Amino acid sequence: MRPTHLRDVAELAAQKSHGIRLKYMAGCRCLPCRAANSRYECEWAKARKSGDWNGLVPADPARRHILRLSKQGVGRRAVADASDVSASIIAQIRCGRRTQIRKRTLNRILEVTNLAVSDAALVPAGKTWRQIHTLLEEGFSRAELARRLGFASPALQLGKNRILARNAARVDRLYRLFMKE
Repeated sequence: MRPTHLRDVAELAAQKSHGIRLKYMAGCRCLPCRAANSRYECEWAKARKSGDWNGLVPADPARRHILRLSKQGVGRRAVADASDVSASIIAQIRCGRRTQIRKRTLNRILEVTNLAVSDAALVPAGKTWRQIHTLLEEGFSRAELARRLGFASPALQLGKNRILARNAARVDRLYRLFMKE
């Protein structure tokens, strides 16, 4: 059953010239319209054969991936920016309102990694604190680490459970600079 908010194909094709698929779909069987439909079908079959099929697929893998990224500090807006999918679509997938999406949309979402985290996102602090403790064991003072990290005060004021992604990146950079493995 066709949704009521969509216009009828005959109405859409009324102002179009012959030789396009829309006119064929509206019922015209002239030679140019049949040729346009044939071209479309051949291109679609070729794309499907080469693996470039863009049909509807379940959105569950995308939803799980978005939720996994969320736990790593990558929010829906960051996923939207990195995947070039609108933030509203990402939100609908995330909450389960959208159950099917296009195959290409799924692929673009699944390509997003935790590297898409924004600077102000909160990320788990466990790895960062392990790196800080290692640097402290190597002889750095907390004040020296704070200075080298660019903090205004000589104190390391970082959360125990979650910290800003930019601070985690700063600590990681400093750790890799001094702890070449």
